Amino acid sequence: MATQDAPAKVVSPTATTEPVASSSSQKPAKESSEISHGPPAKKQSWYTWSKDTLDQKVHKHLEKEYNGRRGFNGRFFQRPTKTEVDELARTYEKSAEIESDSRGRIVYRNQFGQEYAKYDDVATYLSPTNYVPKRLVVQSTRYVWENQLKSGDWRRTKLTGSVPTVLKIAEWALKPANRNREGRVSKFGRVHSIVRILVVGLPLQIMLVLPGTGSWEDGDTNDKYTDFPGYHWKWPKYAINPLDMKPGMEKESGSEKAKISSRQRLLRPRQLIVLRDGEWVLDPNPDRSTSYLFISYANIHFDTNNSETGRRQISEMAAFATRNAGKTAYWLDYRCRAPEPGPELDADVYRMCDVIRGAHQVVVMLKADKRELKSEWGSRMWTLPEALLAPGDCVYFCTPTEDSFQISSMSKIEMSESVWEDTAVENEDTPTRLLAEHFMGLLTLSRLEILSNAIAALGDRAYKNYQSHTRADIAYALMGFLHYRIEKSPTDTAFQAIARLSLANDSDRLIERMISLYPDPHDTTTSSFMQLSKADQYSTHLWDVEPLCQIVGVASEDNTVILDGCRAMHIRWKGFPRANVKRHYGFKKLLAELFVRSGAWWFLFGINLTITYAPFFTFSDGLSGKQLLLALELLVGCFFVVGLLLSFCGPYSVRRLYGGQVLQSTPSLVGFEGVLPLSELEPIIFGNCNGRLSYAPSGTPISLPYRSKDLRVGVEPSWILDPTPENNIETVRASLPPKHHLFTLVDTGSLTVMVFSAEKPPTVALITGREGGMLRVGLCSWRFGNDCLVREAVVRMDSCVEEAAVKKGWLKVRLGRSGEDGGL
Repeated sequence: MATQDAPAKVVSPTATTEPVASSSSQKPAKESSEISHGPPAKKQSWYTWSKDTLDQKVHKHLEKEYNGRRGFNGRFFQRPTKTEVDELARTYEKSAEIESDSRGRIVYRNQFGQEYAKYDDVATYLSPTNYVPKRLVVQSTRYVWENQLKSGDWRRTKLTGSVPTVLKIAEWALKPANRNREGRVSKFGRVHSIVRILVVGLPLQIMLVLPGTGSWEDGDTNDKYTDFPGYHWKWPKYAINPLDMKPGMEKESGSEKAKISSRQRLLRPRQLIVLRDGEWVLDPNPDRSTSYLFISYANIHFDTNNSETGRRQISEMAAFATRNAGKTAYWLDYRCRAPEPGPELDADVYRMCDVIRGAHQVVVMLKADKRELKSEWGSRMWTLPEALLAPGDCVYFCTPTEDSFQISSMSKIEMSESVWEDTAVENEDTPTRLLAEHFMGLLTLSRLEILSNAIAALGDRAYKNYQSHTRADIAYALMGFLHYRIEKSPTDTAFQAIARLSLANDSDRLIERMISLYPDPHDTTTSSFMQLSKADQYSTHLWDVEPLCQIVGVASEDNTVILDGCRAMHIRWKGFPRANVKRHYGFKKLLAELFVRSGAWWFLFGINLTITYAPFFTFSDGLSGKQLLLALELLVGCFFVVGLLLSFCGPYSVRRLYGGQVLQSTPSLVGFEGVLPLSELEPIIFGNCNGRLSYAPSGTPISLPYRSKDLRVGVEPSWILDPTPENNIETVRASLPPKHHLFTLVDTGSLTVMVFSAEKPPTVALITGREGGMLRVGLCSWRFGNDCLVREAVVRMDSCVEEAAVKKGWLKVRLGRSGEDGGL
């Protein structure tokens, strides 16, 4: 088995004040509660300034990046003022191998193997143009600038588009005459618009003939979304194929796939307590044909570790139950397993399920025939598989009477009602009830249903009534329900162990399906594994998802896997690019183009006539007749008048040239922080509002209440379109999960808009699955320090998006922002 990767060589500067000087050295990290609390200044000598130490340089850099002041890098932006340390960064640094250079900068290696060093400070993204990490600049609405500048660790800039200047001028002139929500135009608006047209008509006509300002022709559209150029170079902690393990580690994990669970199934108990010559003795090599009972109990009732009375009482009750069943042998854990900790004891404990399957009966020892004691026994994690795997439909209970003992039985269905208590889930059956019906043959569950319900049932007991010996005990209890087993690893978290277990068994790609689920982020106490047995925020169960990617390994960090074969798309945040679309070319557009081009011609020809016949106008005495002079004046004036009239039609012509029905649009994902009405958002992207954009009908949980009753389209949320004191952005923000912000994602390919919430702005969209005729897309932020994508949210997109995205290999993905053991 592979061991955990080496500890971090250099801790991220956002969580430490003492990075090391080079990647070959290693020092313990010091965590600071606030970025503003840096190391003490180095004492200066009287003759020269002392050189700053490495951690002082890093501290000065962090102070600059988090000073909350304005900056400029081609566009003006506002720096963040965040002071708390990212808890997720701390978790990464405990297990990730992070490289740095001599200046304390983190080293990143892109998909071509080229190295680039940068300080780990504010939020970053991987540039799709030059493949290096860059600081993330997020365009934000006015509301965000006024109320949320002190939250988040990303730079912010004003919300802007890339609309042609002539279109901006034309829309400014025509805006007063636009129709309102009721479809009306005010008389004052018409007059106001006419005045504006008179002001901008002639300058606009001049701009249209200047090179570079009047290009309205449709350009070539691209069929693909912007690619995310990511590739993870580090070895995984565990891999499906041993060739993908770190050199030297594949020997420990085994040379075959089955070696991921080297412990074989136990066909017969290794030891039994048998009746010989009237005494119950331990037989280290029992006969293969010996029929036996499996003895179960809760240690809180008998304290077998410290109480000789408790051990004697259990032995007497076990002997009675064995004789009552007509048998001569029984299995009792503290007597039949290895006495000392080690591999042999682990094998005895984790193969106990095989002993249960081979037993004649499972008999539970209780101090009294009381429901409370049965419930206490049923609340323990390890007793659940003992009862579910028991042969037959019943579990037997042995309790003392006044002068002896008595045996009673209870069906597994009955136990699910009176002995086992599960956390209630609305509109869902309890996990233990479903498992009981399955193991009694009354209901057939799929492998996915067995796994998800078993994890939920075991987890419900593991965190309430159980003192864990390892972080992955729940996985070792779970593997009793499965074919292949795994070796215990003291470094594994619960997520890593369950992921290994899933990869070792034919689990119908449980982890791949789990990536596409979106459990409720409001529930910060229940793990993602614990929620597998119930529907997610889209009313989808685990078995409804068809995976579109493959898990090829488990990473060193908790709750993190290596993905292959998923399609990825870059999300742009710094501003909307120029809309690259193909429009319908009809008669109106032809007429508008004729007006624009001929208007300039009439002006130019009129100027040419004026220059040509200027001497005749100046020295009119030389003309033989007044009629000829009048004709020339009328001719020149006509050209100018016609050109002027066409210029006044310029704003309408420009709107027509840049408008029209969109036939094809270059796909791109663009986001901004906050929300805007479509009537304000569309002009930023296209220059005017022509009803091009619409809300995705079922893209995010926020959009679910806002859908048309007649067509499968979304409607604009009332708190965005027409906010009231009772229903506005403030009330929506108050209902968001902790630390979440509102973001808007625009898909320029399908011309749809989605509003979602996340802790950080995601920079990558991963297509991981399909369900219900829609794609499941994970929106992920990116940490360049350990080159890991962190899932922030999950949205649904149309199936046509899949072919427009580029397939990627070997990406490291973390399933959420939870901390240590966050996967469970």
